[in-house]
Amino acid sequence: MNTLLPGIIVFVFGAVIGSFINAVRYRLPRHVSVAAGRSKCPKCKTTIAWYDNVPILSYLFLRGRCRSCGWRIPATYLIIEAATGLSFVLIWRTFGWPDTVAYWVLASLLIACAGIDFDKRIIPDKLTIPGIILGIAFSATLLREDGPAASLLSSALGIIVGGGSLLAVGLFYKLVRKVEGMGGGDVKLMAMVGAFLGFKLALLTIFLGSLLGGIVGLIVMHRTSQGMRASVPFGVFLSPAAIVSMLWGNELISAYLNLLR
Repeated sequence: MNTLLPGIIVFVFGAVIGSFINAVRYRLPRHVSVAAGRSKCPKCKTTIAWYDNVPILSYLFLRGRCRSCGWRIPATYLIIEAATGLSFVLIWRTFGWPDTVAYWVLASLLIACAGIDFDKRIIPDKLTIPGIILGIAFSATLLREDGPAASLLSSALGIIVGGGSLLAVGLFYKLVRKVEGMGGGDVKLMAMVGAFLGFKLALLTIFLGSLLGGIVGLIVMHRTSQGMRASVPFGVFLSPAAIVSMLWGNELISAYLNLLR
C-alpha cells in the first residue's frame, strides 16, 4: 500500500515520456524537429488539442480515432505509452535511485528505437550514438559499482562484444547468402546496450532477442508467401530483450549456471 501511490506517479511519468517517444518516433525518421510545435494528426494535419493528447486515456476515450477526421490511430501509440509506463515502474521497483535514472534513459532509448524500427525498418544514429556516449558516462558515474575504472572497462567490453557480435554475424551472413543480414542500426543498438549493461547482459540480450525474433520469423514465413525471403525488424526484439536483461538478466544467468552444475 505504501508503494501504490508512488507507483502510480511513476507509471504516469513513464506514460508521459512514452507520449514524447511517440513524437520522436514519428518525427525523427521524417527529419522533423522534435521541438517543432504541437502534434498534428498525420491524416488531416489538424493540431491535436491538449485534452486529446493525454497519454493512454485520450486514446481509449477517442476509441483510437482522430476527433477531427476519424483516422484510425495505430495501436502502436497506446502500446508505447503503456510499455514505457510499465518499464519505468519495474525499473523503479528493481533498482536504487541512481541506477533507476540511468535505466529509465536506456529504456526510453530502446522503446524509441523499437518503435522506429517497427515503422520504418531503421534505427537512427541520432538515438544510438548519443546512447552509447550516455552509457559510458553513466557507467562512470550513476552505475558505478566496482569503481570508475572497472565500470568503464565493463562498458567498453559491452560495446565491443555487443556490437561486435552482431557485426560478425552480419558479415558472415552476407558472405554466405550474398545479401545483407544485419543492419548497421542493430549493431549500434547492441553497442548501446553493452555500454549500459556490460558484455554478459549484452550477450543475453542477443540470445533472448534472437529466440523471440526466430519464433516470430517462423510464424511470418509460415503465414506469408515470402518464405525464406521474409524479414523482421530485429530491433523490435532486441529492445524488449534488453529491458528483460536489465531487470532480470543476472538472475537468469545464475539460474542457467546452476542448471549446468
